[in-house]
Amino acid sequence: MTDDPFGTATLRSSTLDAWAASPTRLAEDAAAEADLVTVGYRDRLLTELAANAADAAAAAGVEGRLAVWVDGTDLHVANTGAPLTDAGVRSLAALRVSAKTADDSGARQIGRFGVGFTATATVADRIEIRSRSGSVVFDRADAMDAARAAGISVAGPADVPVLRLVWPADQMPTDGFDTEVVLHLREEPGPLLAAMLGQAPDLVVELTALQRISVGDVEVWAERSAGPDVDDDAARSVVTTVSVVGAPDATGLPSTRRWLEVARGGTRWLVDADGEPAAAGEVLRAPTPTDIELSLPCRCITDLALTPDRRHLHPRAEIGDAAAGYVDLVRLVEPVRRVELVPELHLARNPDDARLIEAVRRELRDVAWLPAAAGADLVPPRGVMLVGLTDRLAEILGDLFGDLIHPDLSLTQHLPTLGRLGVSELGLAGLAERLVGVEREPSWWHDLYAALAPLVSTGREVEELGALPIPRSDGRMAIGVRGLFVSDRISTPMRWIPTVHPEARHELLTRLGVADLTVAQAVSDPALRSLVEDVDFDSAGPDDDRLAVEVCAVLRADPEAPAPPWLSSLALPDADGELRPADELLLPGSPLLEVLVDDHPFGVVDAEVVAECGVEELRRIGVGWGFVTVDDDLPVAPEHDLPDEEDWWATLPDAPEKLSAVRDLDLIEDRRWPEALTMMATDERVRPLLADRTGYTAWWLRRHAEIDGLLLGEYRSPSDEVLENIIDPLDHPYADELAGTLARLEPDSADDATLLLTRLGDRERVISAGATVSVHAAVVAACRSGIVDAHDVEVPERVRTLAGTTADRAVVVDRPWFLQTLADDEAVLAGPTVVSADADLLGTLLDLPLASEEYSATVSAPGEAVGWAHPAVVRFGASRGIEIPHGDVRLHDELWIALRSNDGGDGPDVAREVRVEWWVDDAGVTHLERPGRRRSPR
Repeated sequence: MTDDPFGTATLRSSTLDAWAASPTRLAEDAAAEADLVTVGYRDRLLTELAANAADAAAAAGVEGRLAVWVDGTDLHVANTGAPLTDAGVRSLAALRVSAKTADDSGARQIGRFGVGFTATATVADRIEIRSRSGSVVFDRADAMDAARAAGISVAGPADVPVLRLVWPADQMPTDGFDTEVVLHLREEPGPLLAAMLGQAPDLVVELTALQRISVGDVEVWAERSAGPDVDDDAARSVVTTVSVVGAPDATGLPSTRRWLEVARGGTRWLVDADGEPAAAGEVLRAPTPTDIELSLPCRCITDLALTPDRRHLHPRAEIGDAAAGYVDLVRLVEPVRRVELVPELHLARNPDDARLIEAVRRELRDVAWLPAAAGADLVPPRGVMLVGLTDRLAEILGDLFGDLIHPDLSLTQHLPTLGRLGVSELGLAGLAERLVGVEREPSWWHDLYAALAPLVSTGREVEELGALPIPRSDGRMAIGVRGLFVSDRISTPMRWIPTVHPEARHELLTRLGVADLTVAQAVSDPALRSLVEDVDFDSAGPDDDRLAVEVCAVLRADPEAPAPPWLSSLALPDADGELRPADELLLPGSPLLEVLVDDHPFGVVDAEVVAECGVEELRRIGVGWGFVTVDDDLPVAPEHDLPDEEDWWATLPDAPEKLSAVRDLDLIEDRRWPEALTMMATDERVRPLLADRTGYTAWWLRRHAEIDGLLLGEYRSPSDEVLENIIDPLDHPYADELAGTLARLEPDSADDATLLLTRLGDRERVISAGATVSVHAAVVAACRSGIVDAHDVEVPERVRTLAGTTADRAVVVDRPWFLQTLADDEAVLAGPTVVSADADLLGTLLDLPLASEEYSATVSAPGEAVGWAHPAVVRFGASRGIEIPHGDVRLHDELWIALRSNDGGDGPDVAREVRVEWWVDDAGVTHLERPGRRRSPR
């Protein structure tokens, strides 16, 4: 006979008596159990048994273990902990009666025996509870039989509750466990077992007294350790690691999951410690899942009072109380995750969820948890977000602005969430405004600009930074880029141009509108010109000479940059300490001092200034070493203070495109011209000017520089063989380099033409006929082109004839046929071919008559009239390389003309008869002698 340690017979008897006395009571019990099975505790089997196991382990003070396995169609659920008691059996056999109360330590228990245990009836009609203290069994068929045996009318099993009549049992729990529930399942156990396996990882988290659950061959256990420190002693943190071993891949269960938890009061808030997002369909847990859906990104496990089915909050429960501890949890996660943990009210799934979100958001709004770029966490309404803030920018700005939130949170997508908590957005314009008045080294500002650059990608951002402070080279701060310049080369301050300090320069400033500045632009700036021109040398101050030092420092940055001519007015101290314009000073040891006249007006630059400014830079602003040049890219008038500049300008057809000229040539000592010319010929800047014949320098030297009593323009280059014996060569080591300053075949002026014609008439010179003709042709060409005005050319006393001799009387051949009648020593040619107009011009220049004016001729016989197609005529044209002429042609066996002097020199009506090969008479008739006729004098 089975022992009955829990008095189940008495319990059955009292229940049956009650049913017999009141059939309504039986119906109520059956209906109540059916409601709990089909509604209240559906799909909560493992949850309720695990809660009982946790309570049993807590009551016994042992490690809570729960094992689930299947034996055929029987489901076994065994646990460790306190065994079954009399009170427990009574509550199991009653409705809405729990034997559980707080233990001596005040620990709260979870399950409600007699209510939650109803979940077993959802899957089985025979339920065994095997315990070390005794075992019992519930069986629906036995209950129906017992009711009928007691005379109670029962239509079928559904009319009898399974958990109201209990019988003793003999079986003991499996070794290693204190209690074992055996459910004789109505259906295949596979789906049920799979569902239990899916619930196990959450249950070991929710039920802290339950450390381990096994479902079949799968082990799930939780290990808890102390978490990070929490600022408030009323809260504590725990890290719970849930491990799953043996689960098939198909379950999708992670092998390990870590939870970060903060407990405050009766509420625990948890979040995945490794950043895994919260699962969809999260619910309030108290501590096991309820039906209250939550949208919060953290898991809430609370001790709020629930309805008997543990699915809903008790009406007296205030869900807002569960918000305690949420901020503590948020503070413990990495800054990058904190915004993700802010719940949004518009996502609330139900009124309870909305109330909890509101309570959490109140705490989040009023408590410091928002990570700052530097320093302690911020209360959201005191924080500002600079969207796109980088780690580097935060590092730079953090010590300035304590309200700047951490860069990991300064993202556009976080702005709405944080804005609803009171965080303000700090735009680039606001940042620029905040930076006004900040005092930092220029290098700090460079780092700031470098960190800001990634945030500036459109014109909008450029506009927002319009008032960004920028350190200037002069030590002041500019607000905005307007009027600022930057240069890659110039690193020195310039008082006349506001420039960005070299150590603050960054590409961002160019994007914001800082103008790029070249050295050429810097030294030609109108503001600098005003400073230069405003210096009063009679009352100059101590800073006036520093301007030249600054300018030289700028010029040093670009050796190729042109220096405007007005820089020559920069004030510099001379050796006596007196300020003078740069162009009135020479460098110490200047070779120019050796060739200047004794009373030259130049001073010598102070030696210390030379050391500070640099020799090359001083020369570029007009200080002399060798010869100084004046340069003007767009000259419009002779206004450069060059000697005889107006006379030179008058020789030009138009204003020159550029002026480059050596100045102060009139200050050269006459005896020092050879040395002066050597200086110029060896100076790379001056040498090109010597080759420019039309330029001022060569022009002036030809007309004013003298060597051995002759002007340079009266010498030729030794390599100029055309003028050999006509113009004497210059005896100078750089004579060929000075060719542009010397005479040449083509005259540049009336004086040059006069010189050439005069030298041709020098009877002491031996000059060939070819050289003579070349000179005549060059002079005539210069007059025809307008380079030389024929009226300004002086008539020479003697002329050079075709014979190479000189004569004071001769004729210029203006008709080529006259050459047959003239002796070489009386004929002068205007060019290699006879052109009447050229001959006429040369006759004017030499004051000589033309051959056609001096002589007249008549053809002795009329000859035979022939056409131009006649062989003799064709031969004539071919032999002279000319086209066959037009007009009348006459052939003569012998062609004789009578030549008379028109001035009567040969006596009245005296004529010379001359036999010629051809002639053109005054009527334009061409006369030819027949070919092949032997000529003989008459």
